[in-house]
Amino acid sequence: MGEGDFVENPGRTGTTERGSWREPAGRRRGSFDPSLNLRTHIMTSYTVPQGANAVARLAEPAGITVRAEISRPRRHRDGWQFELSPLDRSRTGRLSAFMSAGFARQIEDASGMLFHAQDLLGQHEVMLTVSMDALLGLTARIIGLDRGILVEAWNRQDAALEAALIAEGVWQAQRALSRPQRLRRVLLIEPGAGASTGAISGILSRWADLGMIALIRWSVAFEEPGSLEVLHQTLEAATDQVEWGTADALIVDRGPGYAFRALSDPALVRRLCQFPVPILTLQGGHPNLLDRLAWHAFETTEAMEAALTDILREEVRPAGRERLDAIVRELERIAVAAAMARAGALYD
Repeated sequence: MGEGDFVENPGRTGTTERGSWREPAGRRRGSFDPSLNLRTHIMTSYTVPQGANAVARLAEPAGITVRAEISRPRRHRDGWQFELSPLDRSRTGRLSAFMSAGFARQIEDASGMLFHAQDLLGQHEVMLTVSMDALLGLTARIIGLDRGILVEAWNRQDAALEAALIAEGVWQAQRALSRPQRLRRVLLIEPGAGASTGAISGILSRWADLGMIALIRWSVAFEEPGSLEVLHQTLEAATDQVEWGTADALIVDRGPGYAFRALSDPALVRRLCQFPVPILTLQGGHPNLLDRLAWHAFETTEAMEAALTDILREEVRPAGRERLDAIVRELERIAVAAAMARAGALYD
């Protein structure tokens, strides 16, 4: 399975690997083939030498990764039962595969969405442990899913929410805002502690250090539990900055990650659409609703920096450099004269 895929955590669900069938690493990927002689290629925990230490046991494979046609979902105790069929229609036979309720909850926690058995139907790649059941014969337990399986479900959910907000006349609110005419107070939402911050955060920090902008920033761990509540609180604080002070733009840098499902929460998305100043985002690896609703979503840091630089350039141009320099010199002269007048008053 690839990075970011869903893999069952046995410690959390209380399941055990004792007696499960395992395929050697050289045969872990490929299409499901019921005619495969499992007894020839699979080892069990019983075949691991009793004296093997923890280091030796780490080499034991975690499961078989197969691609199969998944069908016929039905409840089994507190979990689910599916049927796996070979992709090659000339082959016959099915394999019963079970998913524990604990693993389904892990998927929900990681994705931020309720698990629906229908989302698993069709041709997918899954990770299995295979065992021999006294009543059912050869069976499998699903312990890992390719994250792409849920992307289709996420896309359907996002499309439905987008359609509803379009019908309400809310979706285009950000796009209707005018281009910022200046860049003096900037709001920034960036990844929380422990995540690598993007280059745009460093650029804005430098500008703030130079006195070019005032930067108000918040850190959010976008993919951690409780991130939705933190995002609502952060957006409330950002709104206060606009209403009680001034702000020219809200920049959202999600940082590295994949799903960011908190950003698809209906209430949060509605608030983002109605945010009173333009929202600028850096697109993630997997586009989400924030990228689509924002005033502008940039593909690269360089593109965002160029757009912000253009705003600064336009802010300076109307006054003209010579005029600004003359104003600075005059203000400095007035300040010096006022200071000398105050000093002279001490001797009167």
